[in-house]
Amino acid sequence: MNKSINASRIASIMIISAGYGWAGGHYIPPDSSPVAYLFQIIILSVLLILATGYLGLSEEKKFKKHWSIRGLTIFSILSLLINIGNIIHGALNKSPESFGSHNNPADLIPIGIILTGTSLWLSTILPASRFCRTRITEDHII
Repeated sequence: MNKSINASRIASIMIISAGYGWAGGHYIPPDSSPVAYLFQIIILSVLLILATGYLGLSEEKKFKKHWSIRGLTIFSILSLLINIGNIIHGALNKSPESFGSHNNPADLIPIGIILTGTSLWLSTILPASRFCRTRITEDHII
């Protein structure tokens, strides 16, 4: 079970990274302000720092409370909420000239990739916490 949760977490990090990379290429045209580039750099830097922290953990620490796991969980929740908001904004956004999502395939594909990655990460949190509690209980019994 540990290996499948760890593999799912690594896959989720890769999927989220691909989604934000795609979104940055799609949503930030060459004539954008430096603030748009800075925002994308900050998102990817935070993801890189948290992912590096998680990937550097020993096998036994990957299922205990650690700043990188908490950080990736918070990052995933925020990304999930923001991208659901992007879909809602796209549904309400009638002007093709306006900022943000318009819910066309070019907008929805990177959003869908990010939502897939964040959902995959969040799906590993509950099973991992149950496994850790079971493992600790078994250790105390023996």
